[in-house]
Amino acid sequence: MSRERTQLNINIDPELLLRIKSEAIKNGMTLTDFVTEKLANIESGGNSDALERRLAKIERHLNLDKNSSDPEKNKGSIFTDDGAKNYGDVARSLFNVFLKKKGLSLEDGLKGLAINLAKLPYSSPELVFQILLGNHDLTGLEMTNAYRNGACAMRTALVEWCNDPLEDLNEAFLNAVITKSLK
Repeated sequence: MSRERTQLNINIDPELLLRIKSEAIKNGMTLTDFVTEKLANIESGGNSDALERRLAKIERHLNLDKNSSDPEKNKGSIFTDDGAKNYGDVARSLFNVFLKKKGLSLEDGLKGLAINLAKLPYSSPELVFQILLGNHDLTGLEMTNAYRNGACAMRTALVEWCNDPLEDLNEAFLNAVITKSLK
């Protein structure tokens, strides 16, 4: 990247600016250096980057709700039950595909996945296994609660276990969101 610089003037939400300044200070950087570094690390890409950005936006929304003192923001589900069920179905399907790819029995696959789930707080392995075995349909509220606890342990563990970004699962997650809840 060229060392020559130019000025960029933008209008930004004052609360967001305070958060950015705070992060820059926490990282021992100037605001300019912090923003430059963040922008320089944006990769250009196709569909997978768009999915990750959408996923990150929703995760940020949920994490903000987790810390909210407003009971209305923390009430109810931000995922549809049909969308959550589909998300669980996609997770189960991908788990089965990777069982075959890895040449593992169901029992060995669940044991391997359990190792990844054990690393994650709020992972609810019993619920994850019931979903992956087809014995339980994930609900919108269960999915919301998982994300309000920080992240979906099932998705994180599957991604690590499969060693694959699982774009189909990310897409199913995004499609499960009740979009009016993001406003």
